[in-house]
Amino acid sequence: MLSLAGCRSEERAPAPSASVSAAGSDFTTRAREQHLQEELSRASSRWQSQPRVGDCAAALKQKADLALCQAAESALAVLGQEPAPTAERALTGLSPAALALARLTERVRYLSLAELAQRRLEEDAGAAPAPSASAPTKSAMAGVLRSGQASAHHEHHEQHAVQLSAGPLSQILDSTLRLERDVIRNLGAYLEYGPLPVRRSAFDSVKHLHEEHPRWPALDHLLHDAAALEPDRDLKRDLRALSGSGLPSDRYPDQSAGTK
Repeated sequence: MLSLAGCRSEERAPAPSASVSAAGSDFTTRAREQHLQEELSRASSRWQSQPRVGDCAAALKQKADLALCQAAESALAVLGQEPAPTAERALTGLSPAALALARLTERVRYLSLAELAQRRLEEDAGAAPAPSASAPTKSAMAGVLRSGQASAHHEHHEQHAVQLSAGPLSQILDSTLRLERDVIRNLGAYLEYGPLPVRRSAFDSVKHLHEEHPRWPALDHLLHDAAALEPDRDLKRDLRALSGSGLPSDRYPDQSAGTK
């Protein structure tokens, strides 16, 4: 019995030593740092290409709307300057850029939907009435006419859809959506992969953005992902709490009063 117990004792795997645990922790830290550097390199290339929102003057007519566009362009110009020497300096540029782009995106989306609704009203008002069903002797001719009218209406609708998708508002919306995602991703690199002090600073920046613009699905999605990755218990709790106070990530927000 003693010999059997001794054999089983020898078969057990030894407990991990302190050096092995430290190596695993170091690997996690190095992996996080590698992800951070890859993301920062990607962002640097993006901002050095000096991306632009687009021709706002062709799409936006109101002075307040043009001001939103100018704010976004100015914030992007700051990101296109020399790389920030510290994470804190980078965050001071990313936060206003994210907010300016979110506000512009929200406004342009609202204008795009309003334009689409107006086009549909105009199409419905200009549509020819359907042929009367009280003329049985002309049913064959009525069928031909209905077929031709339906085909013409379909082609007319498709033409308007193409015009909308290629119009100035649509082009601005596509651009602002991409740029907003890029800025949020850059901000998320610090929030998800930076050292703990940097992640905490990034959280403070995101918290401020959340207070300024609460109904922000892209930001809520970032908070959710960051909470899933966060190893620090206190920061994970704060991320979850802030993420839970926003809208569900699969809903578009109503337009805020400030951008109507």
